[in-house]
Amino acid sequence: MPTVKLQKFESFESGSPENTELIAAEFAKQLKPSDFVALNGPLGAGKTRFASGIIRFFCGNTVAASPTYSIMNNYRCSGIAVNHFDFYRLKTAFDLENCGFFDSLEGKNLTIAEWTNMVEVDYGKYAAGNYYSINIKISGAEKNKEIRHIEIEKIL
Repeated sequence: MPTVKLQKFESFESGSPENTELIAAEFAKQLKPSDFVALNGPLGAGKTRFASGIIRFFCGNTVAASPTYSIMNNYRCSGIAVNHFDFYRLKTAFDLENCGFFDSLEGKNLTIAEWTNMVEVDYGKYAAGNYYSINIKISGAEKNKEIRHIEIEKIL
């Protein structure tokens, strides 16, 4: 069995939701169908904003909505399908199977999932393409302005 190595890709700081989307759009330039992007961080960190930046890169001015209640939103854009999942309310691999997550990874879709830390699964085992882990942290407020620290790691 091959050893999986975490490879630090890059880290960024963002002082606004708009800047978070710009960072995501720049990151999206390297993505392709079959890639998987896992987004983690506390509530309000900017996971959906980051996903929105990726989706806007592929779909133009499409407004990406949080899939918290629908579990998955699908966007069909100029030759690519983007499936955006939210695992906040999920607990098991069975839940992932039921919402179509594994099917998305097998297909020719770009798959983005928020809150992947909520379901303990070896995501790398299922990713057909590259697997990226994005962790967003919030640091202290200076003059009431929070900074987001965005760490991007390529896992596969």
